[in-house]
Amino acid sequence: EANVLRIVSPVKSYSEYTYVHAANVAVLTLFQAEYLGLKGESLHEAGLSGLLHDVGKMFVSKEILEKQTRLDEEEWKEMKRHPIYGSMYLSSLNDIPKLAVIAAFEHHLRFDGSGYPDTKWRPRRQHIISQIVSISDFFDAMRTERSYRKASTVDALISLLKELAGKEFNPLLVDNFIGSLKNIRAL
Repeated sequence: EANVLRIVSPVKSYSEYTYVHAANVAVLTLFQAEYLGLKGESLHEAGLSGLLHDVGKMFVSKEILEKQTRLDEEEWKEMKRHPIYGSMYLSSLNDIPKLAVIAAFEHHLRFDGSGYPDTKWRPRRQHIISQIVSISDFFDAMRTERSYRKASTVDALISLLKELAGKEFNPLLVDNFIGSLKNIRAL
């Protein structure tokens, strides 16, 4: 879709890692959503939500995005604004599904209500697609080696997902994700 390409193309120019990560998250999101039984337009919007979840990182300085060591407190505060930047940017565009705007805002919220951006002034539950995108985002990020940490193995990530189920992630969706991996014999 032309509008989506106009959005994703600058992401690739701005940050190759973010672009590849977004593509991976889109595939993992589609994979989970299809295993849940989503079809048609719902599946399409889930995939776009995964692809566009981190578009707000275009509005975070490159120095922070590409930093080779852990972020300091001020840098982390700025990085935590990317869901707000992304949802604001996407909501200003035509032909972007509302679900993609919601997932861009909510993908770092947690199942237990923690996470960011801070929504304590208005209690909020993540949309189910945002919850799926969160699992995809976590899985891909942790499978990627960074200068400040090694990549996790699939087995280690499955154990960690099980441990975080009910806290950071919806336990039913964690089971769905693990089931989908077993279904394709990835586990």
